[in-house]
Amino acid sequence: MASLCNSSSTTLKTPFTSSSTSLSSTPKPSQLFLHGKRNKTFKVSCKVTNNNGDQNVETNSVDRRNVLLGLGGLYGVANAIPLAASATPAPPPDLSSCSKAKINETTEVPYSCCAPTPKDMKKVPYYKFPSMTKLRIRPPAHALDEAYIAKYNLAISRMKDLDKTQPTNPIGFKQQANIHCAYCNGAYAIDGKVLQVHNSWLFFPFHRWYLYFYERILGSLINDPTFALPYWNWDHPKGMRFPPMFDIPGTALYDERRGEQIHNGTIIDLGSFGDQVQTTQLQLMTNNLTLMYRQLVTNAPCPLMFFGGPYTLGSDVESPGTVEVIPHSPVHIWAGTRRGSILPDGKTSNGEDMGHFYSAGLDPVFYCHHSNVDRMWKEWKAIGGKRTDIQNKDWLNSEFFFYDESGNPFKVKVRDCLDTKKMGYDYEPMPTPWRNFKPKTKASAGKKVNTSSIPPVSQVFPLAKLDKAISFSINRPASSRTQQEKNAQEEMLTFNEIKYDNRDYTRFDVFLNVDNNVNANELDKAEFAGSYTSLPHVHRVGDTNHTATATLRLAITELLEDIGLEDDETIAVTLVPKKGDISIGGVEIKLADC
Repeated sequence: MASLCNSSSTTLKTPFTSSSTSLSSTPKPSQLFLHGKRNKTFKVSCKVTNNNGDQNVETNSVDRRNVLLGLGGLYGVANAIPLAASATPAPPPDLSSCSKAKINETTEVPYSCCAPTPKDMKKVPYYKFPSMTKLRIRPPAHALDEAYIAKYNLAISRMKDLDKTQPTNPIGFKQQANIHCAYCNGAYAIDGKVLQVHNSWLFFPFHRWYLYFYERILGSLINDPTFALPYWNWDHPKGMRFPPMFDIPGTALYDERRGEQIHNGTIIDLGSFGDQVQTTQLQLMTNNLTLMYRQLVTNAPCPLMFFGGPYTLGSDVESPGTVEVIPHSPVHIWAGTRRGSILPDGKTSNGEDMGHFYSAGLDPVFYCHHSNVDRMWKEWKAIGGKRTDIQNKDWLNSEFFFYDESGNPFKVKVRDCLDTKKMGYDYEPMPTPWRNFKPKTKASAGKKVNTSSIPPVSQVFPLAKLDKAISFSINRPASSRTQQEKNAQEEMLTFNEIKYDNRDYTRFDVFLNVDNNVNANELDKAEFAGSYTSLPHVHRVGDTNHTATATLRLAITELLEDIGLEDDETIAVTLVPKKGDISIGGVEIKLADC
């Protein structure tokens, strides 16, 4: 591991610093865990009302090809982005409209989440990578030594100290947390349409840039430009527990707003939906590896399935990529407090901190979690085939704004974050056992479900409420396809108009060739096709009906081969609800190009 610099102090100046900030010398690792109390936690959100309490905003339209997705830590948009008819970057939000935010339709955040405003937004330049002599290598969290943990804890501690002395400094802990909350609950409104970085192909590049600057800020605070953000290696059995360094009261890495399930070496559930699955730890590990295989291998043979669907400003339809659905969202849910429980301040939990978009950035483990999410981008491409970055210019030219480690704002493009080594970092290698964890056990014991004994899809959908396991038959567009045909087009099982309450957790599982008595707590079976899950979030400014609409696409070419159904013209599908009020408009199978 890289050692700390030997200088006794650092003077940090930023455009938002009234005076120099002296950073004292680095204490020994043991000192960090003997002194100090955790800072008071704080609640953050991003659903916006104006100063009069109204939620009507006057805005202009935007060219979605060059959406400027906010300035790090900034939100609350009126008169946000004028119409851009060409590919030139659109200007940033009008920061003067930032005002009180809401956690939900009845609860306001008791303070402003607004960030400081740069002196002249028109002069904000595009970011250029600084020269480097050594890559920052992100290590797995479970393998860190005491010295690295101490260095990490010190960096977070100094970031939190900035909240006390310079609360408007954009590199402070609260301001960094606000970057994420700014995009969660309908904060950016353009012509009444939400600007959102989740549930589309913007998810991966936004969070990569977010962590890039966050990591550099941490390094600057401890005078170590080689410091790298650890990754929570939850895709490997050795990392399927909450990293112990985050669970030591009194340290900067600790957050009291976490669920009881994180303690005592409990195995994480990568499909968590808020309720504990009644099964063994061995089965839970097996389920986790199965989910990883399905989400990165089976269900992500094409770029748009991995990254998510194209982003359309203000669209009511969510189209998240496979990893965003699982394991990204379930890890958030698992690490947060149980919804409805009582928080340390006596208030009722909304899933804080990790289990809700508005508060996730307030838990230091959030960044460690997303470091591994970012690593999945690299691991997915390493599998090969058609697993490559999107070439669509609408994606490549999408833009974001962030503050660097000196507190200066920059514009960045998606096209510039496709190679982590060019960005100055890489990941310490770890085995990926999920790559070869193809489910082989057949719940059906080689028998085919009699599709004539279950209702056809036309008699089941639209389905007003998925409140129990249901089975239906559905015709395929083609059977007995040649290998060349399979290589050219993927067979997609698509669930359209999935509607659910976006204030609560949601999950349902999908199986092929089983009846509705299937044991859905054991996922390591060839018939398991995939799942849908979601974190609570507000869909648009002024939203009062709280109904979100999503699309789920599952690649089933491989599954049909594995369970011996590739020659069948009709197959059986079973849905098993796990959490949430869910309705589904329709189901279809299509052949689609990658």
